[in-house]
Amino acid sequence: MTRRLTITAALLVLASAGAGCRGNKSAEPPIHPNWNMDDQSYFQGQEDNDWFPDHRAMRPPVAGAVAQGQLHDDDAYYRGRGADGRLVDGLPDGVELTQALLDRGHARFNIYCAPCHEKSGYGHGVIIQRGFAVPPPSYHEPRLQAMPLGYIFDVISHGKGTMRPYAVQVPVADRWAIAAWVRVLQVSQRATVADVPADVMTQLKASGGNP
Repeated sequence: MTRRLTITAALLVLASAGAGCRGNKSAEPPIHPNWNMDDQSYFQGQEDNDWFPDHRAMRPPVAGAVAQGQLHDDDAYYRGRGADGRLVDGLPDGVELTQALLDRGHARFNIYCAPCHEKSGYGHGVIIQRGFAVPPPSYHEPRLQAMPLGYIFDVISHGKGTMRPYAVQVPVADRWAIAAWVRVLQVSQRATVADVPADVMTQLKASGGNP
């Protein structure tokens, strides 16, 4: 009998303790066995840290470290240069010359390049009309017509003369699209009737156009 009463009393105590833990609020802070999990030492950006010799809390990347997806080991695509280090004279592998590419290059050219170079590429953009003292060269100069396609990509990426680099504003794919469109502009200014495809010539004649 005594054993039963003891067991029953113990169960009642446990049940009461369990019920008392449900939904009760306390103004006391919670109990943490290890405060290091809550109060960890850390530094904010640009803050000093005397533990390092240079006293900088922000640590530089490990030498040679490359962020995921930023290896950029295709020199032809990312730098416009071949294995020999020379500028490539054509689109890199994986970039196809399509109407969609030219349409994209045309649109990006009008946004980023035409204010200086003009939509036709002769260099009489709106900034020149507004008094900019150093006009950009015409794409139709023999010197620039003879340049490889990689040269156009390189200038867009790194700038030249008074032109600032556009690598931040214009992604790599769009730089190639713009370079292709610049080549279209160059070809358009020295093309002849003989360069018109036969099917296009037939359409022009059928519509009464003057080739």
